Amino acid sequence: MIRLGAIEQLARQFAAAQPFRHVIIDDAVEAGSFAALQAAFRAEPMVRLDDELYSHLRGADPPLHPALRTFVAALPIGEVSRICGRPLSRADGAAYAYGEGDYLLPHSDAGANLRRAVAYAYYLAPPARGGELLLYEPGFREAVKRIEPRANRLVLFEVHDRALHEIAEVLAGRRDSIAGWFYP
Repeated sequence: MIRLGAIEQLARQFAAAQPFRHVIIDDAVEAGSFAALQAAFRAEPMVRLDDELYSHLRGADPPLHPALRTFVAALPIGEVSRICGRPLSRADGAAYAYGEGDYLLPHSDAGANLRRAVAYAYYLAPPARGGELLLYEPGFREAVKRIEPRANRLVLFEVHDRALHEIAEVLAGRRDSIAGWFYP
């Protein structure tokens, strides 16, 4: 289902990326499958989650809709292992929707689960404004990289205690994605 392209080239991009290792893959799913995923996303049940770090809608992990569950189960673990240069054994994921005013403040995924190795976000629908993935250089107070949430874009990034990232507040529209982690 996911088409990654030239693995060696993606591995070089991942290794060279700043402020920490990541790679952006556009047109990750062929058009017919992408449309089916968008339709499935709209049918996925979600609950509102709000606390001091985030505000968004989240689906179940694994997703309940068969098409979304298939997407997560079909994540190319071997290819992502080669891109990231480390052995990975499994992946998880859930549907996330960020509407106007929703956000995820700067954080590192490492503190929540030390077994996470690589995070991913796959975008199904970008908001009209906002919702960018922001990456921080350790010690900086402002993001040094902004990754636009484009439809059919897959972003992979390493997880460690200095891999600070954030989802900017959605200012207009809704940001729909499937996101999760790869594990060693």
